Amino acid sequence: MNITVTEEAKHYLENKNIESIRVVARDTYECSTMIEFFLQEDTLDPEQDEEVVIGNLSFIYNKKASEEIGPQLTIDYKSTQGLKLTNNNQTLAYGLNLK
Repeated sequence: MNITVTEEAKHYLENKNIESIRVVARDTYECSTMIEFFLQEDTLDPEQDEEVVIGNLSFIYNKKASEEIGPQLTIDYKSTQGLKLTNNNQTLAYGLNLK
C-alpha cells in the first residue's frame, strides 16, 4: 500500500510521540457500516504486518487493511475536523482521533 501523509497530518502525528501507527480496517457486522477504518498506536508484528516509514513516522498495516483500502491511502488532518482517511475512490473515515 502506498501511504501519503499531508504536512498537517505529519505535524499532528509527530506531536503524539508514538512509535508506530496502525492503519486499521475491521469488520463491524453492522448493516449500515460493514467496515470501520481508523488509526491507532500499535507495534509491528513482523509475521503479519507490512510497514511504511514516512519521515519519523512508521505506519503498519495487515492484509485485511490492504485488501479493504486498496493500493493508495491518504491521511490528512484538519484541526477542526480531525484525521481523514481517503483512498482513490472515496473517503473512508473522517473526524478521527488517534486511538
